[in-house]
Amino acid sequence: MAQNVYSLNVVGYVNVTLPSHQFTAVANPLDASMGGTIATGNAMTNIFSATAGNIANGSTIATFNSALNNYNAAISYVGLSKKWGSTFLMPPGVAALYFNAGASDTVVTFTGQVPQGAYNVGTLNSHQFSLVGSPIPIGGNITNSTSVVGLVPANGDSVATFNGAVNNWNAAASYVGLSKKWGTTASSTIGVGQGFLYFNASATANNWVSNFTVN
Repeated sequence: MAQNVYSLNVVGYVNVTLPSHQFTAVANPLDASMGGTIATGNAMTNIFSATAGNIANGSTIATFNSALNNYNAAISYVGLSKKWGSTFLMPPGVAALYFNAGASDTVVTFTGQVPQGAYNVGTLNSHQFSLVGSPIPIGGNITNSTSVVGLVPANGDSVATFNGAVNNWNAAASYVGLSKKWGTTASSTIGVGQGFLYFNASATANNWVSNFTVN
């Protein structure tokens, strides 16, 4: 007997360009674990896979340690063995600073499922910076990458994007609680798959839960 089968799952891919000899703040915009059915799907070594053939020898990736206000030790890629020195989980919304040591740009293809419904992105601790990104593949206005996906900003919170060309962070965009609006700077535009540095100015931790649904 034939039956109709319905699925609300949305899968796809996102291409992100990592410029040659530059650092890029990059975030995972899709769930490569496909809702947890692929155990190592969101592992960094799967996302930046050696089998793709475009990971340059000497490239590095580093996560940010909010408690220390500094980067953790970078993980390096060895071209001869085609292996990363270590790995970490990089689920949607987690970002890291990637250095492309190659002589040409690297295009990384994120593949997976769009997280829908209640999805716990993570905790933004009080008076600390966190390196994060939108947990779904949207970009453009800063509101899309924050408020639209469940991040509730507090007065004085700020967002800064990384400028690889000058090897520094752009001037931060700040949130004004009275007007409930973000200020406009170079950091107020965020691309799909682009990580950003978020500062929680509140006296309490901000538990970021996305509740996005594809209509």
